[in-house]
Amino acid sequence: MNAVKYYIISFGCAMNKADGMIMEGILLKSGFEKVETPEEADVIILNTCNVKGPTESKMIHYARKLASTGKPLVVAGCMAATQKNLLKRYSNVFLGPRAIDKIVDACIHALNGVDFSDYYGEPIKTCLPTLQPSGVTAIIPVEEGCLGSCTYCITRFARGRLKSFPLNSIVERVRFYIAKGAREIYLTGQDVSAYGKDIGLSIIDLLEAIAHIEGSFRVRVGMLNPFHIVDKIEELAEILQDEKFYKFFHVPVQSGSNRVLSLMGRNYSVEDFLKIVETVRRVHPYGTLSTDIIVGFPSETDQDFMDTVRLIETVRPEIVNISRFSPRPGTKAASMKQLSTHVIKRRSKRLTEISQRIKYERNKLLLRKNVTALVVKSSGSWFIARTDMYRPIIIRKASLGAFIRAKVVGATSRGLVGIVLNNLSSR
Repeated sequence: MNAVKYYIISFGCAMNKADGMIMEGILLKSGFEKVETPEEADVIILNTCNVKGPTESKMIHYARKLASTGKPLVVAGCMAATQKNLLKRYSNVFLGPRAIDKIVDACIHALNGVDFSDYYGEPIKTCLPTLQPSGVTAIIPVEEGCLGSCTYCITRFARGRLKSFPLNSIVERVRFYIAKGAREIYLTGQDVSAYGKDIGLSIIDLLEAIAHIEGSFRVRVGMLNPFHIVDKIEELAEILQDEKFYKFFHVPVQSGSNRVLSLMGRNYSVEDFLKIVETVRRVHPYGTLSTDIIVGFPSETDQDFMDTVRLIETVRPEIVNISRFSPRPGTKAASMKQLSTHVIKRRSKRLTEISQRIKYERNKLLLRKNVTALVVKSSGSWFIARTDMYRPIIIRKASLGAFIRAKVVGATSRGLVGIVLNNLSSR
């Protein structure tokens, strides 16, 4: 009997991409065969994201396009759990993000033309099969779901409440990837900072365990909700001094207005965020601070927006992920009075310009400095490496997976340009 051929495409966050890799690991272990185009496949898997309105539209477009091949389609991911009604015309098989261990059953039902829906389970994803890394980077989910009640978020309906994966299973998954050649590990989840709160552990326990793993590699810690780290920031900043960790802090503030933060249901204040930033900048003066801003949340006034602008000018983050608010179905924010598209676009444009200027100014501070970096990507004769501060640096004459010493000779709002001084190690 010939192996069943599958084609998969994943969208969205690192967690969703990790889910896609796990589904592939399960399929391959079950005797399925991967193909590179939908036309070659016996069954197609669309791993969806619906965090924003434009993303939702993109998923509908892809579902239509993939269904037009005439091949059975499995809709997986967040949209399968929360907006199945929008995709019913293209598929009758839906698999939520907390049921990915059922991917074989979903594919068999799709092949047989039988309805199938499964949304919630309790798989320990770090114990499921996964793909071996094809390059330098590997993604490891450390938890799923969150403890929050954000009024704008649809993802929490798909991912559910916090489920932390066992610490030893995460450590073993890190060891597995390092043994297979990975040199960069992304720890991911809906809220990595909440790790362990349901099993009597903390994010500090996890990072300390990873720091003791032998080998040369770098770890990027995922999103850290200010609410969960404001009282742990000293410990967190201290442990990230270990050379195994990028000096990277993704702390989404979302707004510079306490009034808006309250409406968002974020459960922390601007002052909490500033306390976190003060510690990060003191312990890691050249570290990379990344934050998220939602522009145009319902009832956001000019004053609220200016509070956000002032906050960004004050903390000067190296990365600002700006999202224009779009109401998500079933959320409290969707029923609030919405701002005009014109106002949201204008504010987004202004904040983007400010953020780009700040990023360029922050990158210029590294000119003429020598940095250690890990080579993670190649493009023709050029290579992209990540400094220990997680800044991208473009170089020549390198090899993937190598640790190098480089001198920064150029800076833009997008990253750094460097020349290699010497190779420290190879894969």
